[in-house]
Amino acid sequence: MLKRLPLAILLVGASSAWAQQVISAHSGVIHFVEGQVTLEGQPVQPKFAEFPDVKNGQTLATQDGRAEVLLNPGVILRIGENSSFKMLSNNRADTRLELRTGEAVVEVGELLPSNAITLVSGNVHMELVKKGLYRIDAEDPGKFRVYEGEARVTNGDQSVLARKGRQVLLGAVLDMNAFDVKDMDALMRWAGRRSEYLAEANVSAARSAGSLGYVGNSLGMGGMGMGLGSWAYNPWYGMFTYMPYGNSMYYSPFGYAFYSPTTVAYMPMYNGFTGSAFPLTNSGTSLHYGSGSGGSTMAPRPSSMGGGGSAPVSSAAPTSGLNGMSSSSGGTGGSAGHGGASGAHGK
Repeated sequence: MLKRLPLAILLVGASSAWAQQVISAHSGVIHFVEGQVTLEGQPVQPKFAEFPDVKNGQTLATQDGRAEVLLNPGVILRIGENSSFKMLSNNRADTRLELRTGEAVVEVGELLPSNAITLVSGNVHMELVKKGLYRIDAEDPGKFRVYEGEARVTNGDQSVLARKGRQVLLGAVLDMNAFDVKDMDALMRWAGRRSEYLAEANVSAARSAGSLGYVGNSLGMGGMGMGLGSWAYNPWYGMFTYMPYGNSMYYSPFGYAFYSPTTVAYMPMYNGFTGSAFPLTNSGTSLHYGSGSGGSTMAPRPSSMGGGGSAPVSSAAPTSGLNGMSSSSGGTGGSAGHGGASGAHGK
């Protein structure tokens, strides 16, 4: 039987139904699965509010299924069907993953100087050095793509710096060329839907925390005032979401906004979604209506490991994402619908 990750619970209001759970300070929390997924050969069984974690030396594999794994706060690994990866190091200061088979997407919303994320394929190491969106395929030869951001790819004494719109063939000789960042397939579309669901969960989580007077990093790991985002648990959705720090805001590469408890107060209200970064279908989910402070809004109910329930949420329209990849902006304060603030340290 899989060992479940212990969750620290911070009650942020004695009379409130809101409970903030913060995951422990390491990478590898299995946040969502669909279809056939195994950890060390044992099936991963969804259970409400309990999330297994991939420990050092363990392998997570999919057959006819997909999985979403939380790494450092703001960093999410999503693997496709018939794929597997081995956890080489779950240390937040030096997270290293080896893709064994198949395909994976990594969304990086926050990358502190003290943290490191490295993907491994054979003898090739891909160090993600900026916020962005990355894709790795373990074909023969393998292929690494930068949809947004910057990565240092090394193989022995060879080293190339791959930026947005560049792909590296992971053979004996590193060969880098251009690709179209609008090139979407089933895995990328699924990753976009998952980003959308986390963004929906963020709004009600940030609002609840903000209404109780929580600002800055009081929700996150590492104490207050440290300039860190955190994984925040939303009990209405039965899932975690990313909570930027302080007066920050984060736009995912797919165009969806993530608010801190401070910036969510400036979020413009919408009656449902007004568009998306690129065509996303609602495969595997149902739609429900929640009554938020801005009126009735339509929000996706994620079929995550924790399930999904009716939640008082409000949804903000996504900014331009992968159809233009203009998904982040700088500055603090102001209307969240007009760029807001950068949600992490550099992109």
